[in-house]
Amino acid sequence: MFHQLRVRTMALLHSMNSARSSLQAHQRRLAVIADNIANVNTIGYKASRALFAEALALRFGLGSAAGVEVGGTNPLQIGNGVRFAAVVRDLSQGTLTYTGRPLDVALQGEGFFVVRAQGQMYFTRAGSFALDAAGNLVESASGAFVQGYVVQTAGGRIVRDASGRAVLSRQLGTIQIPPGLQSPPHQTERVRLSGNLSTSLAEGESVAVSAVIYDVRGGTHVLRLEFRKTATPNEFELSVTLDGSAVTLPAGASPVQFAADGTLSSPLTIALAGSELNAALGGAELFDATKSVTVELSSASNPLAGLTHFAGQSTVQVVEQDGYTAGELLGISVDAAGRLIGSFSNGRSEVLAQLVVAKFPNPEGLLRQGEHLLALSPSSGAPIFGTAGESFPSVQVVGGALEESNVDLTEEFSDLIATQRAFEAAARTMSVSDQMLVELLALRR
Repeated sequence: MFHQLRVRTMALLHSMNSARSSLQAHQRRLAVIADNIANVNTIGYKASRALFAEALALRFGLGSAAGVEVGGTNPLQIGNGVRFAAVVRDLSQGTLTYTGRPLDVALQGEGFFVVRAQGQMYFTRAGSFALDAAGNLVESASGAFVQGYVVQTAGGRIVRDASGRAVLSRQLGTIQIPPGLQSPPHQTERVRLSGNLSTSLAEGESVAVSAVIYDVRGGTHVLRLEFRKTATPNEFELSVTLDGSAVTLPAGASPVQFAADGTLSSPLTIALAGSELNAALGGAELFDATKSVTVELSSASNPLAGLTHFAGQSTVQVVEQDGYTAGELLGISVDAAGRLIGSFSNGRSEVLAQLVVAKFPNPEGLLRQGEHLLALSPSSGAPIFGTAGESFPSVQVVGGALEESNVDLTEEFSDLIATQRAFEAAARTMSVSDQMLVELLALRR
């Protein structure tokens, strides 16, 4: 009798233990759901989901194999409740909301922005960035420094490639836009003409055109080209002045000759040496003596786009010159590759830096640190750094937008109700087990 009571008491205690494990597991699941609901408006937040696993089952028998006269029996096991097994993050794309704020950026695709705080590297999907007083690009909530590739400089000047674009360093560092940043001036190196020199011009008549060009310091000068009709058919004498002073032309620059069909025959281009431009200014070293200002009169590939000698009016004009003065920074925008592009008052757009994107073998393994920040863990693996659209073709940076939380409130409320019902059922199981245990213990009296 005592042995039977002991066995039944242990069984009831076992059921209470299962109910207790369910209460604990659903309490934690409720905490996960509550955290999701609390962060429904947190930018870059990724919803979490609680996973349960059955606890180790108690084994009362192994079962038996089938025999000739009797069939086999299955193992006799009773579960030992449930355990809170894992919290899994949903890393699916959140909805992008356009804010119109230039330094708000969102990632379309996998990956994380890279930031640094207290000497440690972190990662985030929250792209609400701002410039601090020192010009550092920081994450607004945590103040962490945003990392990326910055423009290379040499002797205080931006290093440029052959096409004139700023060269970015491929070494990860804090992005900084110094206060009062200026776009440096650029000496004019190319002037392009177009239009017509009329066939009705008589000998001695001329057509002049002027261009404003820039010296190495960004100062402006008036370059005037005059085409004077000579006695020779289809021929014009060319003279050039800079701020009213004559410029010595290179050999072959004059006369300007046209073919019988009205297109320019020679010269197609004229290279005005920087030293000759300085000489015209009285010896002032305003132009780089090692460079020339190339005047393009026509193009071999498209002669009708340059000077022509047709009937009709004379319409010679300057259509392009590539010099500019210094400019103040007016604003910053971010393109799809994560490049920060500065717009300057001189009409120039300069690449100032580029955001770096990090990917991981197991992004769900990153540790949440609060303030939108994630840290490395043994499970996440080492980061792979790159840039959107280049290193990672499937990733795009969207400027002027933020990624909203991917929490689905409908799903969360549904899970909330299911969790509540499961908790109530576990509590009821414990209550019934307790009542049965009381009744069982009463039998011993």
